Amino acid sequence: MTEQQSLSTAPAQGSEGLTVALHIGAPFTDEDQLVWSLRKDAGRLLKDGVLVRRPGTYMKELTDLKGRAAKADVSEEDCGAFLDGVLREADASRVVLSMSSILGMPAWMLNGGRLYKNAGANTAALRSVFPQTRCEFFLGLCNPATLVPTAFGAQSQKDWYDFAGDTDLMALRWSEVVGDILSANPECGITVWCNEETPVVWPQVLGQVTGQGAGYRFAGETDILRQAMTEEGTRRLEAYLTARPKLSEAQRDQVRELFLSYFHSEDAVEEEIDLPGWSQGFVDTMTDRYFEDVELIRNIPGVTVIG
Repeated sequence: MTEQQSLSTAPAQGSEGLTVALHIGAPFTDEDQLVWSLRKDAGRLLKDGVLVRRPGTYMKELTDLKGRAAKADVSEEDCGAFLDGVLREADASRVVLSMSSILGMPAWMLNGGRLYKNAGANTAALRSVFPQTRCEFFLGLCNPATLVPTAFGAQSQKDWYDFAGDTDLMALRWSEVVGDILSANPECGITVWCNEETPVVWPQVLGQVTGQGAGYRFAGETDILRQAMTEEGTRRLEAYLTARPKLSEAQRDQVRELFLSYFHSEDAVEEEIDLPGWSQGFVDTMTDRYFEDVELIRNIPGVTVIG
């Protein structure tokens, strides 16, 4: 059976008791690395009931269904047929899907003076593609002090002043985005983590998304670290952890953090921010407010914060 097989029109088989784990970004964090890290263990995960498909096998149709759902122009039969096509008779209790652009396009991320103002409506449309299935959201947060310049540089539709508009950049809050998503999807939990901590907490992220939890060893657990560490440092870290299988998850996090501090790659340097009115003090203040906001998010019911 090919990756692009035609879809059945029958209701989704085995959707009762199924959970769909929806990775929704944020844009410019790990992008699709989550899926590719999990695909390294695709066969082993499927034996545990966790199905991880390649985004290319479903993205076009999922995007179409999400757009139609936003206009109330999609039927349960359409949604069931899509889920059938994803499952392909696989014996799965959990499906991992990724749509990292769902929060919004770069040029419009500050539209209305807020961070991703349409996050609630967009995620509600995505969730409605799975009307009879339990859904969970997974979101990597990112410091606005780095996210805003990256998003601005990734688009060509607007100059800086049109892009930023009258937005109070110091008032950008991920807690508002998370709150909007929860309000629009009250039956769905959401798990978040800070992109800045991803190299260290990546195994926890993989464990939460798959539902396997702590203690499950993933072949891709050092994928993000490899991007930030020297080759020698990564090799030493993997050897160190392999030789100490009884370390707790907290101890493994501490080890990863220690190795990262010693073997940080000089090639993984931060880009200089050159935007009107931005200074080091401006960036520092925005960063402080971001981490204060993360602490607020920890106390929002229905939210799990990794790290």
